[in-house]
Amino acid sequence: MEIPVRGRTRTRTRTRTRTLRLALAGLMLLGACGDAGQDGAGPGAGAPAPPERPPDYAGVITSVAPFEAVTEGCVDPGGRSPDEPVSSDDPPVCTDPASAPEGTVLVEERPGVQEGDKISLRIDAGTALLAEEGGAGGSLEPVSFADLAPGQAVRAWVDGAVADSYPQQGGAEALVVAT
Repeated sequence: MEIPVRGRTRTRTRTRTRTLRLALAGLMLLGACGDAGQDGAGPGAGAPAPPERPPDYAGVITSVAPFEAVTEGCVDPGGRSPDEPVSSDDPPVCTDPASAPEGTVLVEERPGVQEGDKISLRIDAGTALLAEEGGAGGSLEPVSFADLAPGQAVRAWVDGAVADSYPQQGGAEALVVAT
C-alpha cells in the first residue's frame, strides 16, 4: 500500500533516498581516493613538489641537528594520566617512532649577523625535501635529511603556526636546496 507524501508516494521517496545514499557513498569514495598520489604516497605518484605560493623564507642553512629519540630510561606516553602532577624528577617520555621528526635546520637570511629572518625548521616525514639544479625553475630531485648541510642556500615553506621567537620556530612543509 502506498501512502501519499506531499504529492509523491512513499515508494518514490524511498527510491530517491536510496539513490541519494548511493551517490553520497560514491562521492565519499572518490574523495578518499581522489588525491592519492598528490602526497607522494599513492600509486603513480610523481616526485614531491614545493607549494605553488612564494617561499616563506629564503636563506642559508647554518645548523643541521638530527633528532635523537628517547628510547631508554623513559616511560610509555600512554602510561600517565593527563591530570597527574609532574615533576622535574620524573623520567622522560619515550619517543613515539611514528611521529618523531627527522631533525631541525636553522635557516638564516643573513648568517653571522643579528639581523634578518632566522627560523628553526622542524623536518618530519611529511616535509618535501628537494634539490633544485640550475637555479630557480630548474629540475627538482628528492633528497634526504642526511643530504642537508650548513652553507646550502635554501627556500623554505612553513606548515602551520610559527612561534614568534628569535629565531622563529615552525614546521617545514617544503625545503628546496639550490645546487
